[in-house]
Amino acid sequence: MKFEKLVARHEEPITVLDKPEQIARFQVAVYKQGLKALLRGMQVSRGFTSTNCRNFVTNLTGTKYPAGKKGLQLALDDIETYITN
Repeated sequence: MKFEKLVARHEEPITVLDKPEQIARFQVAVYKQGLKALLRGMQVSRGFTSTNCRNFVTNLTGTKYPAGKKGLQLALDDIETYITN
């Protein structure tokens, strides 16, 4: 099926994140969900590791997080605080 036909049949509006602040908010939301999955013992993907998640939150908050579930939980708590503020 051609792409044009797929787009023409799409009835819901499409969300486009084209501003840097929109992209940044989406990244924060994705990393929050990734932290939750890692805390449950799930592996989201090979590149989406606990170290990458902790480093992302460190770049947001300036706080370094320890390895392990304790560090993931602290990072999750801080990213939730970051989102609400």
